Amino acid sequence: MDTSVFSIEALAKEFGQSLFERGFSRGVLRSLKPQQCSGVLESEHAVLGLVLSGELLIELPECLLLNGVGDEFFLPPNIFFQATAGELGAQFLFAKRSALAPVCSA
Repeated sequence: MDTSVFSIEALAKEFGQSLFERGFSRGVLRSLKPQQCSGVLESEHAVLGLVLSGELLIELPECLLLNGVGDEFFLPPNIFFQATAGELGAQFLFAKRSALAPVCSA
């Protein structure tokens, strides 16, 4: 078990500062109550997110992604997905890819 201490505030700040460089808009804070589900959504643009508290399960057509505190997640454009909070709920930041941003291949 990793017992290292990290700052959520520092993670959020670093995430926010890196968004523009990576071609994403400003981050938006969202919260889900315990076991709350977003319902099925479709993302028109690519989405990048960071879990700040709790757990966030993201269901994609081909897989399930379980994200905990400090985990970044990526959703490709034009895909259906559903997000569900864990037993303690979830808070997360997310940002959409700018329509004018070039897609980088690393």
